[in-house]
Amino acid sequence: TLIKTIIIWCGMYYATPQWMEQQIPEHLKSTRYELYIVPYGTPLSSIKTKIHPRTTALIGFSAGGLDVFKNYSPDYAFIGLIDPSTNPRYNQLKYTNNVHMLYDISNWGYINQNLSVAADAITRGGGEAIHIDMGHNEIPKYFFKVYFGI
Repeated sequence: TLIKTIIIWCGMYYATPQWMEQQIPEHLKSTRYELYIVPYGTPLSSIKTKIHPRTTALIGFSAGGLDVFKNYSPDYAFIGLIDPSTNPRYNQLKYTNNVHMLYDISNWGYINQNLSVAADAITRGGGEAIHIDMGHNEIPKYFFKVYFGI
């Protein structure tokens, strides 16, 4: 599927839209994509574009992962979860092969205990949830290289 629109929800604290933009390869910022980098918690409905799921990627980093889970549908061209915050209520979603998650459980300590359960739910649905050994703030750059590299 050809992706035309990319919506990226950022995380908390340092993970602002400005910081996230620095994690993204230059070619993603070209005119080829309609790119929206928004703070976590931004409602999808407030993003000023006509969203066509079949040509849209929803990507969330850390707390922004909750925004992706909240808006999840198998209709989207690409669902990206970058070391996301999770919530047990999203374990029941019917994930498919449009979901791609990179995560490192060791980045979370005692919080986000549901992350491995979410990973299993995604894998069971045919998506991919890849455990990598990498610092939380290093994963976005790597994610974009893996999935949107040239």
